Amino acid sequence: MIMIYRWILLLALFFSSCSDDKVIPIDFPSDVSDSNSSNTDFEVEPRFRSNDRTEEEIVNDFPKPVETYPLIEKEDVEILDGGILYRKNIDRPFTGRMLEKYDDGSIALESSYLDGLPHGQQLRRFENGKPALEAIFDQGVLSGVKTKWWENGKIREEEYWSGGEFFGRRLWDQEGRMIREELVPQE
Repeated sequence: MIMIYRWILLLALFFSSCSDDKVIPIDFPSDVSDSNSSNTDFEVEPRFRSNDRTEEEIVNDFPKPVETYPLIEKEDVEILDGGILYRKNIDRPFTGRMLEKYDDGSIALESSYLDGLPHGQQLRRFENGKPALEAIFDQGVLSGVKTKWWENGKIREEEYWSGGEFFGRRLWDQEGRMIREELVPQE
């Protein structure tokens, strides 16, 4: 049954490649039960391959290791000039790492900045410490796969970005079953 849906997906992708730029939603059946699904957890490789720079290449833009730059908390920053991040009372764009913390002191968000723009990895965590969101930025522009998780640790969503353009996404339910895929047809 699932193979039929995969063939339908392949045919939809093939025929949509000649259409206007639009998102093609693909809903997966909700009648998947424990009797016809596997209990085995596995990680699906992303179908999207970005032509953008890798995370390693992006991090190499910093003249020295990111860990050696200032580490500031969200309360110590201000965003000015069209989204450029500054350290309060300092007139030049911030380069370093910015943290946001929960009331108990655990890390909610860690993000690196170069010349005031998000640059490198951004990682948001749930209060339980598990990852909630991971994204890579290249000079303020989303790059590659942006991933979100459910609080139980299962993948929730993958968004595909290249050069700041959205190329599609895949969604999973809280049990880890893919429930939707949306692709932006490419020329």
